[in-house]
Amino acid sequence: MSQRYGTDHPEVIDVITEKDDTCYLYVIQDAELDDERTLALQTKLNNYLAFILDGQLAEEYPSKAQLQKVIRIELQYPATGVAAEFLERIEPYLQKEGVGFEVGVHSARMTYN
Repeated sequence: MSQRYGTDHPEVIDVITEKDDTCYLYVIQDAELDDERTLALQTKLNNYLAFILDGQLAEEYPSKAQLQKVIRIELQYPATGVAAEFLERIEPYLQKEGVGFEVGVHSARMTYN
């Protein structure tokens, strides 16, 4: 079974969690953000924002309706170039809509003995 997350699936909400009175909507991105994937990320973030603002989140997860909302992107590779610029510019837009924004970078390195 293939994974359905990240910019390859902009129509999917990857993960929704709750911690400390905050609802986190995660984008899990394990491929580097090139120009095409950055455009797909913009689409995905617009879908996340619509999911929150249009009431679908509250409908599907009533217990999270009154919580602060944060969209968090988990990257495996640091964003550079156009992707880095986009991530810097999106935060004020989301904040204006009452949604927080965070980015985490996790370079997974696995070793086997």
